[in-house]
Amino acid sequence: MSIAPQRQTLRFFGAGGAFSRRYGTTCSLLTLADGARWLIDCGRQAPDQIHAAGMRWHDFEGQIITHVHGDHVFGLEDFAFVRYFYSHGGVASTFESRRGPKLIAHSAVREEIWETLAPSLRYMRDERGAKVNATLATFFEVIDASAHEAPRANPWRHAEGFESGSLRITARESEHVPGKPSCSLEISISEDDDRIAWWSGDCTVDPDFLRAIEPRTSVFFHDSTFVDYPGQVHGFFALLERLPEAVRKKMVLMHHEDNIEEHRARVEAAGFRIALPGHVYDIVSGQRLA
Repeated sequence: MSIAPQRQTLRFFGAGGAFSRRYGTTCSLLTLADGARWLIDCGRQAPDQIHAAGMRWHDFEGQIITHVHGDHVFGLEDFAFVRYFYSHGGVASTFESRRGPKLIAHSAVREEIWETLAPSLRYMRDERGAKVNATLATFFEVIDASAHEAPRANPWRHAEGFESGSLRITARESEHVPGKPSCSLEISISEDDDRIAWWSGDCTVDPDFLRAIEPRTSVFFHDSTFVDYPGQVHGFFALLERLPEAVRKKMVLMHHEDNIEEHRARVEAAGFRIALPGHVYDIVSGQRLA
């Protein structure tokens, strides 16, 4: 008797923007059909968010990072050290097993991850007490790209594709802070289905791109803001609001300010949904489960 695969889901631990105190900084759980669990981003509040959810770092297959800002990566030091030194629930420590949790990030983003973590993680001792100059690979099993697209506006590859177990994902450069490596994610639904769930990371609104991928996208998760300012680096709602109805009805707004409830009527009238901590979405149907 075969066992039916479980749902493929995305659960928000944190759904707020960089300065959120009410909804928490970015960290979400991607659960695949075979039960493998991956984290998307790991903001400064992630260790507490995961603890509050009754989970531990040992529960995760690995980590996916979209870009390097504190609300997306400052929880990684905790992740790296805890998994390196401690075993739990049958998962051996990285120190004992010499195999850490997996890490997926575009190669240009990966360089900045280590620039950020190195002052904390570089200094280690081996079992004899001798000094060791650690690297990112000391703490994580770094997954290299299995495919890529040539550079476009920037010197790094425009997109990189990754495969690990049942996970197939593309990290594609997007416009966040000009000149900064930052990626959206295209999460494959299955090997037999060319549809994707799309995750913005942080980026400005790209209407042409969103329209182009809508037919094969089950759900869009887009960062959003109601605050307009020179040099906008997020999804300004007035621009999201102009997207075609087919895109808007598939879109969940995340990485929003703490006053999002003041805008709920306008958001829902346009067909959008609002992500909050604890919300769970089926990435195949695009529907919210909890």
